[in-house]
Amino acid sequence: MDALLPITERVPVEETLQVLEYIKYERDKKQVRQYIEDILPFSETTKAKYRQRIYERYLVFNGEEVVYTPFIKYVNEVESYQIKKELLFYMTAVSTETLQVILKDISSGVIKEKFTKTDFKHYLTERMTTSKPQSVDKTLSVITTILKDFNILTVKEDSMNKESSFFVNDRFRPSYETIAFCLYFEFFEIQDNRILNVNTFKGANTFKYFLMNPILSTRYTKWLIEKGYLEHFKMGTNEQYQITSTSLEDFVEKVIENA
Repeated sequence: MDALLPITERVPVEETLQVLEYIKYERDKKQVRQYIEDILPFSETTKAKYRQRIYERYLVFNGEEVVYTPFIKYVNEVESYQIKKELLFYMTAVSTETLQVILKDISSGVIKEKFTKTDFKHYLTERMTTSKPQSVDKTLSVITTILKDFNILTVKEDSMNKESSFFVNDRFRPSYETIAFCLYFEFFEIQDNRILNVNTFKGANTFKYFLMNPILSTRYTKWLIEKGYLEHFKMGTNEQYQITSTSLEDFVEKVIENA
């Protein structure tokens, strides 16, 4: 079991969405960098760290130009604020290995649906074997803040015992369009795989990152098939799913056109 790495920066949701919207009109790397520094409400040193995280988590560069990726286009073209936040959460997860592990451990029950700050600190201490106690404390704060900001966790404070309890939001339901994009991103961009056997598809990390049980993931899969974004083939014991769009760009165009 590999040691988890510290996470030192949360996700400034509103500012990040502003940056992605700015890229709709301006692709020059220097101009985007200046815009990030102008809107981030932090000290100069902290701004540099957050700018780097924004680069790593959400942006792709071609020389001195920011690429207008399908992700950025999708975030800018959808009207739903909920979908924008969900897409941001997913892209944060796929670029942050420690967050991936924690979400999978919540999904599988290794981390319970209710846990205290002490429980979580113990979990992180066991997993972050190469990190100092200060890094463990910082990671705990950042992870729980990210999960609260994206509605994955709620928190209850016990002032008498000076303890926080965290509850996994069992009412969290991502939009269908979000799950569609994330599955397409996972199988196009990460796995480069359009024809999927049933186990590969049902075991998608997308379902784990959004803490979806088999009943929920089946419901979303049916929607994908009904909308024509996914095909399901079954012949005897042979069963597979096939992505219908030719590329992630093609998928985003279709969703925007049908919105």
